[in-house]
Amino acid sequence: MIAKKFKIPKKNIALILKKGESFDSKLYVVRFLENKVGFPRFRIIVSTKFARKAVERNKTRRRIYEILRLIVKENSNLRPLDMILIPKKQILSKEFKEISKMTEELVTKL
Repeated sequence: MIAKKFKIPKKNIALILKKGESFDSKLYVVRFLENKVGFPRFRIIVSTKFARKAVERNKTRRRIYEILRLIVKENSNLRPLDMILIPKKQILSKEFKEISKMTEELVTKL
C-alpha cells in the first residue's frame, strides 16, 4: 500500500475532478492538477460500473496502489501533480507486469 502522504486528501478530489486536466490512456482516465507539496499524490476511483463485486474493485485498487508505490520508490524526479486514476474495464484482463509497465509509462510521461 502506498504511504498516506502520497494519497490525495478527500477534500481535494472534487476540485481535481472539476478543474483538473484530463488524459485518456488504454487502461485509465487520468485527471491531474499541479500541487504545491513538492511530490506527486494519487487517488484511485473505482466505481460500481467498473465491476459489480466489491472484491474485484478492491483487488484492482490494491494492485494499482502497489504499482504506484513502486514507481514513487524508484523515481524521485516525478512532477508534483495530484493525479486521480480511474481504471477502465480492460485492466481486469491484464497481468500485473503489463499494468505496471503501462502505469509507469503514464506516470513518468505526465
